This record gives sequence, structure tokens and C-alpha cells, in this order.
Amino acid sequence: MNQADRRLGSPILLSNMKSSENEDEWIDVGTYPTLDEAHERALVALAMGESIRVEHGDLPGEFDLQVESGAAEKISEEIRQYEVESEMVGNPKIVPSNWARYSSGWLQYAIWALVQIVVFNLQQVDPVLRDRGASSNIGFMEKGEWWRPFTALFLHADVGHLLGNLSSGALFGMLVSKSIGPLRAWFLILLSGTVGNVITAATTWPESFTSIGASTAVFGALGILSGVGLVENLREKVSMPWVRVLAPLLAGFVLLGWLGGAAPDSGTDVPGHVFGFSAGVVGGIFCRYFVTSEALQVSSKKSS
Repeated sequence: MNQADRRLGSPILLSNMKSSENEDEWIDVGTYPTLDEAHERALVALAMGESIRVEHGDLPGEFDLQVESGAAEKISEEIRQYEVESEMVGNPKIVPSNWARYSSGWLQYAIWALVQIVVFNLQQVDPVLRDRGASSNIGFMEKGEWWRPFTALFLHADVGHLLGNLSSGALFGMLVSKSIGPLRAWFLILLSGTVGNVITAATTWPESFTSIGASTAVFGALGILSGVGLVENLREKVSMPWVRVLAPLLAGFVLLGWLGGAAPDSGTDVPGHVFGFSAGVVGGIFCRYFVTSEALQVSSKKSS
């Protein structure tokens, strides 16, 4: 591919641009696997007051950074120093939005919803099932019935309770799936709900406390979204007020209070909602770091 062909459809020409009649004056100083990375290095040259442009590379998906030959050496050195300093900071850059990369996880949701409906019907046949599977702090803390924090996520008091959790699970489950991938999402949602029930059992013991319902996991999904959003804001290189940085977390707290709060004698498992949400926030933060690092490694392998 010649130089003229490569400039056709070039995504951007960056200033400070000077007119140049001789194309031989432009040379490559770097090739990058994403347009964002090329633009980021181009800003270094622009800060130096030099002309620079981004062209499509020889391979699909690659982008070349080109500068005028007279400034190539000093720009290359400045970019090298910038990359060294970026590595010393120790924060891997956030991967561009994964929204289009992952599916909404309707298959995983359908499996989860089907299990919820089947278990609810089994409850009508065998009422003792609820007592054996509910999240009981006495059973968990004193009798070693370790399965209770998990099995309680699939038990419901009535049809309204079930339908409310199924509808909320569809919304938040889809959003988490689109953010981190459906398999990670539903594993983390169930884990957050289970951990939320464990913490609830531990903090309410030795007074007797029993709860059922998928809402602990649903609020765990809300927490995951808040944790993911918090990480993305913290990694933004643009300076933002702390209120804006913490906005995903604050929004999560607002929804938690609005959807998960209730009067003390209402029978709602408020501690489970709070602890499920908190477990989700922690899980979302760690998972977002993991997903980012994995994607960066894949990107690095493709560019090598």
C-alpha cells in the first residue's frame, strides 16, 4: 500500500499542521493498535508545537503516527519518555467502552429466571423447602448449614416478591452483562448476593434472623455497576471534581435507599440489600481492573 492509498480515509489530521508539498518529509514514528493510543501520543507532539498526523497502518486496525522528518528524533524521544512516565504511574489505561463488545446476557438471565420459577413452584409442593433453604443466621452460624446464604437467593415469599426480583434482575443483569460480560456478570451477581447474606447472618447473630429472596443479588448487581463506574472515573486523565468522580457510587446509594429501603417492621431484608450492594461494589471494582488488564494484554499481543 502506497502513501497516497493510506491517506484515503485517514481518521484525523492533527495540527499544528504546516503545508508540505513533499510527502517524503513525513515519516513514521510509531504504530499503535488503537486510534486512542495514537491520538494520545499525538498530543505529545502537539504540546511541543510540532506538526503531526495519524494515518491508517499497513494492517487493518493499526494506526501510524507521522511527523516531519526534521522533528522526528526529538518527538520520538519525547514520546518514549512519556510512555516510561505512564508506566511508572502504575495505572493501566481504561479500555474503551465494552458496551458493544459484550452481549446483554439474555441466555444467562433466562436460565436464572427459569430456576427461580421452578424453585418457586417446588415451594408450593413442599413448604418445608423454604425452611431448609432460607438464609438463617442460627442455621449458618451455629449449625454450620453453609448452603443457606446461596439457596436463599432462589426462594420467594409470594408471586409479587418473585416477579419484582425477576424484573429488577432483568434490568440490572443486562447492564452488568454489557459492562463486564454475561458470564462474569452472573457469577459476580450470585457471589455478591451470597456474600451479602453471609455478612447479614454474621452481623445479626446471635439474635434470630431469617430472610429469602433474590433481592440481595439484585442489589449486588447495582453495586457492581457502581464499582465499575467508579473505576472508570478514577482512571480518567481529565481532572474532575470528586463529586463527579464518585457520582456512580452516589447514584448507587440513592437507588439503594429508594428501592431497597423500608420501614423497620415491614419484613424487608434491608441489611441484605445493603451488604449485597456493598459486596457488589467491591466485586465491580476488582472485576473492572481484571477486565482492563486482560484486554490490554490481548491488545499488546496483537500489536507485537
